[in-house]
Amino acid sequence: MTGLRRLGPDDLAEVVTIFLDCWLLSYREVMPPELVDRMTPEAADELWRRSLDDAGAEYLGVEGPDGRLAGFVGFRLTGPGSGYVGSLYVSPHVQGGGFGGRLLAAAERGLADRGAVTARLWVFEQNAPSRRFYERAGWEVDGTRETLPEWGVPQIGMVKRL
Repeated sequence: MTGLRRLGPDDLAEVVTIFLDCWLLSYREVMPPELVDRMTPEAADELWRRSLDDAGAEYLGVEGPDGRLAGFVGFRLTGPGSGYVGSLYVSPHVQGGGFGGRLLAAAERGLADRGAVTARLWVFEQNAPSRRFYERAGWEVDGTRETLPEWGVPQIGMVKRL
């Protein structure tokens, strides 16, 4: 496994590829088909073009053995002492290789280095594999739940003391 690096607008194509692979391959196994089918290449490109241009967020990527991007994570401070992990995606072709854990730990360190003592994230309620991944990393379900109009399926909040 190679190093972590900051991501920016020049990484858009690789980020979109990983994101779409996660939606179309991994999510298809656990999420409602209508949600998966709504994510088009155009929608993914627009979403990630805006996200990578967001000066308030930091995105880190990890490269696989082939030198290509294997996964990425986004995070930001949300207030004094608090942070947010907004996105963590690992290519389905390399999942299980430790990339997700490495990215999550880097986001947690990045938030702690910026003064966060707690962090939160949202995960689709139906996405049991991701929920288990976060729980193994010490994240706990906090009892909050939301359904965003763009997704139309519930997400649950998780928190961790950093």
